Amino acid sequence: MAETKTPIPAEVEKDAAADARLAEMVSGEKKKKRRKLVLAVLVLAAVVGWFVVRPFLTAKREIDTGYRDFTAERRDLTVSVSGSGALQPADSYNIIALVQGDILSADFEEGDYVSKDDLLFQIDPSDAQRSIEQAELSLQNASLSYENVVDSLDGLAPKANSAGRVARLYVEAGDEVTAGMLLAEIRDSDTMVLSVPFHQSDAAVLTAGMAARVTMADTGEQLAGTVSKVSGTAQVGSGGILTCTVEITVRNPGGIAGGAAATASVGSAVCAGTGTFAEQAASAVYAGAAGTVGQVYVSEGQWVARDQALLTIDSDSAQRQIESASLNLRASEISLENARDILDNYTITAPISGTVVEKNYKTGDTLDNTSASALAVIYDMSYLTLTLNIDELYIRDIQVGQKVRIEADAVSGQTFEGYIDRIGINGNVLSGVTSYPVRVILEEYGDLLPGMNVTAEIILEEAQDVLTVPVSAVSRGNTVLVADPESTGDAENGIPAGYRQVQVEVGRSDDDYIEITSGLSEGDRVAVSTATTSLFETMLNNGPMGGGQGAPGGGERRGQ
Repeated sequence: MAETKTPIPAEVEKDAAADARLAEMVSGEKKKKRRKLVLAVLVLAAVVGWFVVRPFLTAKREIDTGYRDFTAERRDLTVSVSGSGALQPADSYNIIALVQGDILSADFEEGDYVSKDDLLFQIDPSDAQRSIEQAELSLQNASLSYENVVDSLDGLAPKANSAGRVARLYVEAGDEVTAGMLLAEIRDSDTMVLSVPFHQSDAAVLTAGMAARVTMADTGEQLAGTVSKVSGTAQVGSGGILTCTVEITVRNPGGIAGGAAATASVGSAVCAGTGTFAEQAASAVYAGAAGTVGQVYVSEGQWVARDQALLTIDSDSAQRQIESASLNLRASEISLENARDILDNYTITAPISGTVVEKNYKTGDTLDNTSASALAVIYDMSYLTLTLNIDELYIRDIQVGQKVRIEADAVSGQTFEGYIDRIGINGNVLSGVTSYPVRVILEEYGDLLPGMNVTAEIILEEAQDVLTVPVSAVSRGNTVLVADPESTGDAENGIPAGYRQVQVEVGRSDDDYIEITSGLSEGDRVAVSTATTSLFETMLNNGPMGGGQGAPGGGERRGQ
């Protein structure tokens, strides 16, 4: 069956064509907008990509060259040496007991101020006093023993028993002698003594010192004499007469010998019989010990005084006895000295002036072998001290009297000032680095206390508004690499492209920056080696958020 088509009116066909053209126009506009949007996105991505990738490209260039740039700029420099440590009192003392016993008194408390030599502890000294008594007795016995030995060995240096002439010597140097052996005879024949009897009644009125007249029996020669002694004992003489012996001394003219006979008269009194002469003195000297004759000091016929040494006898055994007695005596003396010294230990006084920071024993406590802790601890708080260990590189910059700034976490917000009072030369080596002790005195310490940890800064030098570059930018010979885009570098001398070498003069420096006194201008960019710089650090310093410069500041030398 044939299909029948209904005819479309002309107005309807016209409208449909218009709609089609409109739809085509709308579709074209949308395509144009999409193209513009895509283009804008691509441009934005390119811009963002440049800012993101640029640091890596720059970093790669810097890592390849081994350098990064820093700007020469002005800053304040503080050249200092810093350190830390714990505060200590000016002096401290642990009171230690050297003896045992009961504490009789301890009249002080923690926090008290005591002066040097103030009594702190009195310990019962009974034991020490008994030891002193025993030592005194031992010394007395040793002294007596020594004197007895010396007396018994006095014969080692035989002496004259009386004044007179050496009538005879029986030994000479080198002779061996035994104890009791006769060594010499001493006689005083210059003065003769006449012993003559007088009637008892006449003798009763005679006294020593009266002048006498002596008549020699054989020659009748008369000599002047002096009464030297009158006996008080009467004797019965011939015919039953009572007589007393009177001694008269006469200067020997040279012819009177012992046993010669003579008579005498004193004033009107005449002797009752004949008497005989004898030397005024006659004695024998004997060896007191066995040994060998050493030196002989006198010769026969020589006049000697009483107790004058005649010779010496060398005796090893006698010498050993004397040495032994002497050692015993000295040992006893030392024992007594020690006992008295120990007695002093029972009275304990303050060795320094200061504040009692510990008191560990009180009255009534007993000290024994187990009492190991300090009885008390005293601090001299007149000032505080701090010891800093300063590196050998900086010790020559340190001087006595330099000011030191001190801070402590325990006393925040406050700065204290001290000064250096001593620089030690006894260096301490640790891990190949030598440091030296420097003592700081802190007189005005406020709330600081011994034991607190503090940091200290020794100001060596300060400089304001000086041109600086990083210390690592300056090479040996005081040269720096200055950025110069037009420079092709000098590979032979280690100068990379984009840099030129400049000679500079330098001044003060701290750990980070060094002063440039000539050769550079503010704003010049200098190269610093990135041998130890990571890619990330390089990107941070040269990327969009970085300034391409090192961090500013006035670093310090640190004493370790």
